[in-house]
Amino acid sequence: MQIVSREGMQAIDRHAIEQIGLSGTLLMENAGRSIFYHLQSILGKEEKIGVIIGKGNNGGDGFVIARHLMNQQYSVEVWVVAEAAALVGDCAYHQKVFERCGGVCHYLSDEGLDALKAAWASWDYIIDALLGTGAKGAPKPPYREVIQAMNLSQTAIISVDLPSGIPANGGHFTHEGVKAEKTLTLQCPKRAQFTYPAANYFGKVTVVDIGIPKCSITVGAEGVSQYTQADFIRSFPKRKRSAHKGDHGRGLMIAGSDRMPGAAVLATRAALRSGTGLLSVNTTESVKAILATQAIEAMFDPFDCTEDATVGEALSKYDAVAFGPGVGRSQQVELTLIRLLEHTKGPLLLDADGLFYLKNHLERLRKRSEPTLLTPHPGEMARLVGKSVREVENDRFGLSRRFAKDYGVYLILKGPFTIITAPDGTQWVNTTGNPALATGGTGDVLTGIVLSFIMQHETLISALCNAVYLHGYAADVLVRSLKGMTGILASDVIHMLPQALGELVPVDK
Repeated sequence: MQIVSREGMQAIDRHAIEQIGLSGTLLMENAGRSIFYHLQSILGKEEKIGVIIGKGNNGGDGFVIARHLMNQQYSVEVWVVAEAAALVGDCAYHQKVFERCGGVCHYLSDEGLDALKAAWASWDYIIDALLGTGAKGAPKPPYREVIQAMNLSQTAIISVDLPSGIPANGGHFTHEGVKAEKTLTLQCPKRAQFTYPAANYFGKVTVVDIGIPKCSITVGAEGVSQYTQADFIRSFPKRKRSAHKGDHGRGLMIAGSDRMPGAAVLATRAALRSGTGLLSVNTTESVKAILATQAIEAMFDPFDCTEDATVGEALSKYDAVAFGPGVGRSQQVELTLIRLLEHTKGPLLLDADGLFYLKNHLERLRKRSEPTLLTPHPGEMARLVGKSVREVENDRFGLSRRFAKDYGVYLILKGPFTIITAPDGTQWVNTTGNPALATGGTGDVLTGIVLSFIMQHETLISALCNAVYLHGYAADVLVRSLKGMTGILASDVIHMLPQALGELVPVDK
């Protein structure tokens, strides 16, 4: 499903109206009616519903919703946060239709905010149809005061398209927006749903199809899609009955140090649990002793990663190489990074400390002809692009796309709603995971899954998207089974991987 920006959604609407010939009033009717059909599964006939309407297209949707509610004998009350004369275009058209059908509008300019507050004290639901994707900047009076009052009320709020006041593209903002319990977004998910702080305001999101033609949606598509369970199932490789270990990859994990042995253990075990055929580990002697008891299926390859004369031959045995979890920061680590960039002949995955020195070698990165995969969290991404973490979080989509295209890499920008970006700039947003993953070591687990999957999948982008999806899904299974998020460890996620895979792709009987 395509995720769109404010500009993308506007392009979709323009194409549907100007090129296809669908009138704005018809699109508004479709939107309001589709929202109404969904509301029927939420609202009861005995409940009182208030629809708060602005003067733009979002308000026009509100008039259509109110009319259909009224026609089906719901108890509905309409308040307009604008003077009647301020309503124009398609919004004014549907206001007149609503009133001709017997609807009554209360105008904030006539009755005042106190009267509105008194009215919604008896409502069970507020339908927020104040401001839509066209709104920019902080809401102005009286919208600002109405939004503040709505948030202080005890009434459940259902927002139309997006919570009023929230910028459709997300990013940093400091003004107040509606805090919805549910958001019924029109036709396509909006970028704001997948960035913070905006995502905090949406509540549970449902995408409502309003009948815009696919050709119009294509016009506004910007190469960003949600990655869903259907995508995982479609692209996950099936194992042949005749399969042997060599069919599922021979991987190398360069990880761990005397100070951080656990990272190597987590990444190695995750790779094994994700279906790697054969896995070797290059690490320190002290870590080997620990791994020998914690990941008995792994092998060891003790070659010197910094030795230019032999590293190429040593690396040639492997289908893919991962470098970084727990290796620490030293001159030797930086030299290892250089050798890997120069000599790895297959996919090279860089994570954690393997990314620390990469900023010093971006030209080497750009010149690599073999695939390179990076898995930074926002802090590591900030170092790579020379910006602050806040700047990264404010432009997750844009920064990821520019970096991936500029350096020709596959990029996984971790965090809530992890973004996976291909070298051509195409992006996918992950739809699994929860705050239980916000604990040390879960990034190492993801590295192991990614290494395993890039050796098993037909395409690298399927491998990356599926690895991120499985990582989050395993955490979701844990939370469901434990009925809580606190106290879950990275090793628990590894333990859950086989069950998660079994749920996603059960074995054919």
